[in-house]
Amino acid sequence: MLDFKRFSKQLKNLKREEIIKKNDKILIAFSGGPDSVFLFYLLSYLKSEYNLELALMYVNHNLRSDVDNDLNFVKDFSKKNDVKLYIESVDVNSHSKKMKKSIELAARELRYEALEKVFQKEGFTKIATGHNLDDNVETFIFRLLRGTSIRGLKGIPRVRKNIIRPILQFEKKNIVNFLEELNQKFIIDYTNNEIDYTRNFIRNEVFPKFIQINPRFKDKINNLILEINDRDKNVKVQNVEVSISKDKFVRYLENEGVKEISREKINKIYEIIFNKNGLIDSKGSKEFYLGNGKILQKKYGQLKVVEKEEKKDYNIEVIIKKNQSVEWYNYEIILYENFEIFEKEFLKKNSQEYNYYEIESDLEIGKLVVRSRKAGDTILGKNSEHQKIKKILIDEKIPKWERDKIPIIENINDVEDGDKREILLVLNIKSSKFLKKVEFNMLGKEKRILIIGRKDGR
Repeated sequence: MLDFKRFSKQLKNLKREEIIKKNDKILIAFSGGPDSVFLFYLLSYLKSEYNLELALMYVNHNLRSDVDNDLNFVKDFSKKNDVKLYIESVDVNSHSKKMKKSIELAARELRYEALEKVFQKEGFTKIATGHNLDDNVETFIFRLLRGTSIRGLKGIPRVRKNIIRPILQFEKKNIVNFLEELNQKFIIDYTNNEIDYTRNFIRNEVFPKFIQINPRFKDKINNLILEINDRDKNVKVQNVEVSISKDKFVRYLENEGVKEISREKINKIYEIIFNKNGLIDSKGSKEFYLGNGKILQKKYGQLKVVEKEEKKDYNIEVIIKKNQSVEWYNYEIILYENFEIFEKEFLKKNSQEYNYYEIESDLEIGKLVVRSRKAGDTILGKNSEHQKIKKILIDEKIPKWERDKIPIIENINDVEDGDKREILLVLNIKSSKFLKKVEFNMLGKEKRILIIGRKDGR
């Protein structure tokens, strides 16, 4: 069984982009080199999941005297893996002279012509080529040095008409390591080590210099290629064009003072926050640390960048004493024994808007505390059924990062077998059957009163 677990990221992206469909009949451009051998194993790994039909095609360019060795290898490979093989011979030298084109370009043209001919004749749905990440970086450098527009720096397209490139995000060294671990032989084209061709020169002479500057330069250039491609990516949603470019998202972060953030991190955040149509997921809330003390908050379809707060200990309980104000973050809580004290003390010094609750006379108040939520918290509702605090906060769309700050008011009575705890109030969102929310002018004269409100009056 082939083990592709190390390539989980590439496989996830490949499936998300949907360049391979169910019941595809794929013709693999097969040279016997490591890339095409790896491509075959990758598609074989996905064969049962997508119900694929696979075949190989070898195009003999007639450029090397030892081509018979290659032919023997691809024939043996086909037989060993029980996969159909097509072979086509083309005269690259003659085509190059006749059309006055380079050997590289002439070989490419004839190769694709041969592939297209079999593709049409045999009813394939796709042609798969073994271009990898290194090839894409080489193309970028080649075009950059030759001179091109931004569009020309988009690299090798993952899909072009009926041609797909499933291993475009796989690095060459990882491909070779995988095959060597399988003890799988492959053809080494000695012409790849020559520096007569421009691409070979870039690969063999330029890249080693880049590695001295930054060993991960291929990743960096590949990320730039992906960013350039993202700028042009659009989809149609109900005949309306919706941009799913990350460019606007990046500019938003920059405007909020977020300057140093890797492309990998942006991609990860973007994939979580936005759907495939480029719209913010309206469900739930999430936080992402952006570095340099900044946090991105997604709150039910809205984005906000805030400064990171110091970590606080939420595992505390604050006792609410009668007739005394207690502060819990930005909230104020007061328990009054009766309306007379409330009228005398509270009304003279407070002008903010508060929520008022009468405490039922049959409730024995022991120690009243305010605390943050705990796993498994429930509150006894008016219908005498317990409701989970977690669900209440989710239903009220309270963001995750604010839930620990929500005041939970709990009554604790000492009993023989320990403490008897009863949650009375969750902010002003949910009250228990022992509390009755009333308007200020309807407060009972003999009732105990629990008041809660924000210190800033909001």
